[in-house]
Amino acid sequence: MTITMEAVSQTGRDPRELIPTWAFGLLVEDFRKKHHTSHDYTERVVGQHLVFLKAAGRIRRNARSDPAAYVRIVPTPPVDEAWHLSLQRTEVYLPMSWLFAGSFMHHRPVMDDDIRSGTALARTIPKLHETGYFVVPEFWEGEAGSSCCPPECNDQDGFTSNPLGSWGDLLPDGPFAISF
Repeated sequence: MTITMEAVSQTGRDPRELIPTWAFGLLVEDFRKKHHTSHDYTERVVGQHLVFLKAAGRIRRNARSDPAAYVRIVPTPPVDEAWHLSLQRTEVYLPMSWLFAGSFMHHRPVMDDDIRSGTALARTIPKLHETGYFVVPEFWEGEAGSSCCPPECNDQDGFTSNPLGSWGDLLPDGPFAISF
């Protein structure tokens, strides 16, 4: 399947507005240190990572009140790499997850026929536009069927209330409250 973004609008809000300037700066610095990319490229990829997480968070919030509203969306390899790095910057990632989704947004490596066929990306792009933030075509166009995950990755069923099992009495049910 070929994905084209013929009707890409050059309008939309700047994704840097989604998080504090200092937090955006940390994510940009982390990406640049690892990949040695230009500052302009790095800001764009980190911005698209934020747009993706904003869309994923909106879907998760809606699915809590209506499980039928859940739809799996997927990042492209460059956006996923920014996500991997942001997961390591916990002082940014935890509050960002809470802001976007009202809970921690887990990352589950997946490679399946939905991704390989391009169907998952075709479903993702409209959800990105629904956020109202600018979608940069270079990070989404031509990426159908790709993933950062090797072929042996397996889908852990996307969204379920308890995908990996229970922690029993060790942890409370529901979202975790973090006090500072």
